[in-house]
Amino acid sequence: MILIFDIDDTIYDLMEPFEKAHKEIFETRTDMPCVTLFMNSRIYSDEILEKEKQGLIPSKDCFFLRIQRTYQDAGIVVSREEGNEFERIYRSAQKVIHVNPDMEDILNCGKELKIPMGIVSNGNHKGQYAKIDALNLKRWFGEEHIFISGDVGWHKPDLRIFRAVEQAFHAEPEEIWYLGDTYEVDVTGGRNAGWNVIWFNHRNRECPEERNSATMEVRTGEELKKAVMDLLQKKDNKK
Repeated sequence: MILIFDIDDTIYDLMEPFEKAHKEIFETRTDMPCVTLFMNSRIYSDEILEKEKQGLIPSKDCFFLRIQRTYQDAGIVVSREEGNEFERIYRSAQKVIHVNPDMEDILNCGKELKIPMGIVSNGNHKGQYAKIDALNLKRWFGEEHIFISGDVGWHKPDLRIFRAVEQAFHAEPEEIWYLGDTYEVDVTGGRNAGWNVIWFNHRNRECPEERNSATMEVRTGEELKKAVMDLLQKKDNKK
């Protein structure tokens, strides 16, 4: 058994930095719930990341375009100055992020039981490693088992990034259990690779497909902890 984790909005609450910036800049200008804006920003982030990869958008413009499109849905025209200030507050808040308590219990248990564990995350090296350092994730993950799309060359749900993980662990797809929050990226990508996927749907999103292809769906950190602990216990009992 191998445990692989997404970072953003799985190991930590990605909405916290977004909410802080939203409250300081745009909250008084829209009635749209912050959670809705945040979830829309996640969709736009993946779309913009794909265009960046294709060379259609410069890296320096990606964050601004994501925020611009997000608030356009709320009827707000975001200036470049406002976008830069949003990013400044957001990046500053990212420096004080923390691992979700239930997730910390999962990671500690996996380490104690010597379960191979890794990370697969979309994003650029600088941004994702800033989070890795802020969260002190190298307590649980070796450098060789951290896969950032900007470093690997492919981003989820591209099958090739999942195959790169398998090769690094010398693992068969069915050995891997993957924990992620985004259906279109994590669940679709993982299941297409033949992995077992736990969809951490703590934002209570409707499944975008008629049939939910996740191996398991949980909606709270407590449910996630129980599901993974049950898997680890079964694995430990087989020794």
